[in-house]
Amino acid sequence: MGQHNADWYAAALQNLTDKLIALNLQKQIMFMNPAAEQLIGRRQSDVQGKSVSEVLEFSNQSQMFDHSHLLDSVLQSGRTVNIPDGTFLKESHAAEHLIAGRILPVREETGEIIGALYQLHTKSVDQNTHPKLGLNEHVLHTFIENAPIAIALFDRQLRYLATSQRWLEDYGLDGENLLGRYHYEVFPEIPEHWKTAHQQALAGSVLRNEECFIRADGSLQWLRWVIQPWHESPDTIGGIVMLTEDISERKLLEVENRKLLEQFAASQKMESIGRLAGGVAHDFNNMLNVILGHVGLGLLDIDAKHPLYDHLVEIRSAAERSAELTEQLLAFASRQVIEPRLLDLNETIEDMIKMLRRLIGEDIEFIWLPGSSLGLVKMDPSQIDQILANLCVNASDAISGIGKITLETRNIEFDEAFCQEHPGYIPGKYVQLAVSDTGSGMDQDTLNSIFEPFFTTKRAGKGTGLGLATVYGIVKQNKGLIQVSSEVGSGSRFEISLPRQATGEKTKITKETYETPEGNNEVILLIDDEVMLARTSRDILASLGYQVLTATNPREAIQTAQNFQGKIDLLISDVVMPEMNGKDLFNTLKIIRPSLKVLYISGYTVNIIADHGVLKDGIIFLQKPFSRHQLAVKVRQVIDEEQPNHSES
Repeated sequence: MGQHNADWYAAALQNLTDKLIALNLQKQIMFMNPAAEQLIGRRQSDVQGKSVSEVLEFSNQSQMFDHSHLLDSVLQSGRTVNIPDGTFLKESHAAEHLIAGRILPVREETGEIIGALYQLHTKSVDQNTHPKLGLNEHVLHTFIENAPIAIALFDRQLRYLATSQRWLEDYGLDGENLLGRYHYEVFPEIPEHWKTAHQQALAGSVLRNEECFIRADGSLQWLRWVIQPWHESPDTIGGIVMLTEDISERKLLEVENRKLLEQFAASQKMESIGRLAGGVAHDFNNMLNVILGHVGLGLLDIDAKHPLYDHLVEIRSAAERSAELTEQLLAFASRQVIEPRLLDLNETIEDMIKMLRRLIGEDIEFIWLPGSSLGLVKMDPSQIDQILANLCVNASDAISGIGKITLETRNIEFDEAFCQEHPGYIPGKYVQLAVSDTGSGMDQDTLNSIFEPFFTTKRAGKGTGLGLATVYGIVKQNKGLIQVSSEVGSGSRFEISLPRQATGEKTKITKETYETPEGNNEVILLIDDEVMLARTSRDILASLGYQVLTATNPREAIQTAQNFQGKIDLLISDVVMPEMNGKDLFNTLKIIRPSLKVLYISGYTVNIIADHGVLKDGIIFLQKPFSRHQLAVKVRQVIDEEQPNHSES
């Protein structure tokens, strides 16, 4: 080719309206005509020798990747390719141009490919054809990179276009080498259902879900994810956006809240049943008191050989068993009237060992492991008896044939960390009583119901279903904790933790007297709003050698006290009555009779004389139903006291 021809070709290229850009095999710009310079806003001398990827700035990363793929195809195959519709190029001052055209191979005379030639021209821009990502790409990328959650932007081939910093951190990725890589290359073991979700999003669907995954360290991770398409135009999907958020902490809180709600619901259920049980026990105890009172009086009047004697004994036995049931109901309802004392559990249990061995039976090995240097607890000794008897009988019933029951005590302390990991525990120092057995064990459904009154897995006639309910109520009344662990076939273990007392000396327990003390003609003012019970109690007291003044309401009692000329030694008063409660009545009578003493009686405790069942100081109380002997002992105890009962405001 002569110089003249070369100049002619050069002039022609310079004056073509098409934009021409020539590259070598290294994708470096070798030539650019003035039309191309105008398109990209840079002179040939400024860009010659630079990589085309540095010079041609496309509207978005997806178009950049597509262009790179097309150029590689031309240089490798030698085929001419067309520029895709909707491709935008940016000028250096950020103006954008919609372009069309093609990329052609440049060959030597031998046919060897030595580069490529861009032949481009601009098109008028229809607002609807402009890709949405290209309008504010810088703003969009800045938003994505700084988003507080994990976000990734992909093209239709699921190549990375942009990610938030949180995405890189959450998935341990290198941002410098990520853009342009295929998602499935980065995560080769991605679940199939996610791949399906990707395709559904590329088809226009918006999908969201929450899933649990196992981390590399074996811990659980909960993710909330959203996958949705992004649009180049109203009718063209350019790719998908994925958003993921680690919600493991929220899920953990939800689980903890659910457990707390379940515990609250269970406690509310138990409290409601307790109120019902307490109300039933109150009315039932009044009737039982009438039965026991009249039977006791009847047995005093007839000889043991009388035909009716055995019948009366059976009636008394049935009434006493019924009284035990109501006592268990009150224990479950935490409405037993108790007189807590500082106790050494080891000593209290030692006194019961013989009785417990008889309850358990000879075929079962009984092991007693007392803890050393045991702290003191504050409880009514009779409640310890109830707990041990019920737990040991239950353990014995769970063992078929030969087995083992272990009873042990120890000091224990629960710190904050332990209690956070074990719902139901409260931080503090405790004395723990544990009863374990090698019996049949319990499944989870049974464990969920064992403390409900009248729930039992025993055959008919074998149990009332009140034993463990009684234990539960006693523990709660004494601000203790009870935990049960059990597996079918592996036995059960009950752990009762009672608050350890920091100070004080243990109380000496006086043994119960079996003789029925009688009166010395002392005068007793008796008030009970149950007329039948008032008459029964009057007759019992008269049989014991007391003079009895009776009243069935507070107004009548006050009038009787005012009218009676002699000394009244004792007031026996029901606690809950119409018009005025027993404590207020006593305080009123003390004004006119300062030396008066009082014995309170009731079918169940209320806060008038007790705080949550614990008797207030100076209060002496007799629980209905009571026997003639129990009434005689209490009356004598109050009358023989050196100082009268203190009135309370």
